[in-house]
Amino acid sequence: MSSNNTKLADQVFATLRDRIVYLEYPPETILSEKDLCAEFKVSRTPLREAIHKLQEMNLVRAIPRYGTYVSQIDINEIRCAFEVKKKLEALAGSLAARRITPDKLEKLRKLSEDAGEYLQNGGHRELIDVDLRFHEIIYQASQNPVLQEFLTNLHSRCARLWGSALSRVIPIPEIANQLREISQAIQQGDEAGAARLLEEHVQYFIDRLKDRLL
Repeated sequence: MSSNNTKLADQVFATLRDRIVYLEYPPETILSEKDLCAEFKVSRTPLREAIHKLQEMNLVRAIPRYGTYVSQIDINEIRCAFEVKKKLEALAGSLAARRITPDKLEKLRKLSEDAGEYLQNGGHRELIDVDLRFHEIIYQASQNPVLQEFLTNLHSRCARLWGSALSRVIPIPEIANQLREISQAIQQGDEAGAARLLEEHVQYFIDRLKDRLL
């Protein structure tokens, strides 16, 4: 696939992923290839590449002669994903505290401030978006492409559960405070502290998930 098609595929993928994560496309929504090609003004090649990436993340399923549709949210699968994510997030935090560049450090600081602003508005959708971008910067700052790929996959899958069910049991102030503490640890180059805080951040979601299942 050409570099231009690759860029188009990445753009389509990011848009479709966000629509799925934020439940603009609820489970069982059929993704029409014809309609999406028309909407994004792309050929089938970049669209199919985007759909393939979504399949790898288990966000969509494709059935021959039937079509592609948004996967159901599997609570048990996502619980397992959180358990893996917990350890990998700690590693990413440790590496980010050691390797983060000044430009990414400034983005991280700004995002942690944005999270605090959303406390006044009570917007879970906005906070989910801030949390997603916050973690993406940490993954990039780790300067480990393999780790970044795994965590980007896991985070998107777990964020969909937040949007569908956990928003009712996740207090916005708790998350905003956690992001601010993580940002401060990374700014201070505190590798152990960043690792611990990120692991606790994920454990917080695991505990809320357990509460939800009881």
